[in-house]
Amino acid sequence: MIEEGWVAGSQFLTYGKEPEGKEEEPPEELALEAPSAEDLAGAELDEDLVSEEFLEAYFAEKPVAHLVDPQNLLSLNEKKDFSAFLKYHADDSSIDLYVYVFGANQEIPGEVREEEVVERLYSVGEPAVVIYYYLGDPQRSMMYISPVVTEVVSAAEQRRALQGSVMQAFDKVDAGQQLEAFLVQMAIRIYWMERMSAGTAMGTLEEIPLEAAQREIHEKDVEVTISERFPSWAGFAAGVAAAAFVGLLALWSVAIWWRARARFVFPEFQVEPRMGGNHAAGIGAVISFSSTAVPPVQQRDQVPDSMRRA
Repeated sequence: MIEEGWVAGSQFLTYGKEPEGKEEEPPEELALEAPSAEDLAGAELDEDLVSEEFLEAYFAEKPVAHLVDPQNLLSLNEKKDFSAFLKYHADDSSIDLYVYVFGANQEIPGEVREEEVVERLYSVGEPAVVIYYYLGDPQRSMMYISPVVTEVVSAAEQRRALQGSVMQAFDKVDAGQQLEAFLVQMAIRIYWMERMSAGTAMGTLEEIPLEAAQREIHEKDVEVTISERFPSWAGFAAGVAAAAFVGLLALWSVAIWWRARARFVFPEFQVEPRMGGNHAAGIGAVISFSSTAVPPVQQRDQVPDSMRRA
């Protein structure tokens, strides 16, 4: 039975032409709603933007502490050490150092102007260097200086200070150690900015090598590493271990000296005669002791040897 409207082999008979039949109906158009303004605003929202709940803590007023980390991106120990380091620097230098910590991929919202924040909060009072530091990505760091300092420190010297600190941070792998290296180098650079502001510096930051700056820091009795300024329990344990190692080394040296001066005295034994005489064909006698742990002078009993007859 042949179905109506269909003939077997019709494509070959019509040379590929479609047989006349019922025309296909066009597909129905889908009715899609246009996106609303709220949807467009949500699509444009960047997930890496600093949340609004932290903006006030960051930028509303001048911070009391020199380390600003309302998102708690640093561990408690790191925050304690870095805060103590920055406070020590503030007590020792006429130029304060404030560090704002952000995530490696975070972005500051567009409505916040970093320059305006520095001008508003740091134009009055002690001169300051403000660092926007991105934890884990030091090369994104930004530096802003109070107007009173910019009058003495040129823009080129400011870039050099920031680039030198970033280069020191890149010598480390851990994000916390990177921040430590960054802060130490920045403290050295700020020390030279302070001297330039006072007119006592012998040259610019470009002309002074890092070794000379570090030597000046030591002459001022300022340590160069945070771990030396603020020893932790780990550092204390390392010191105890080093002291124990030195003690063991001393005992080992005394033992070697004593063994070098030791003299062993072997006891005299009455050797049993062999073959009617004290010697047997020039072989001599073998003396064996029962213990290898006790000195021979304290042993009196011999044990049979393979060269002795049973």
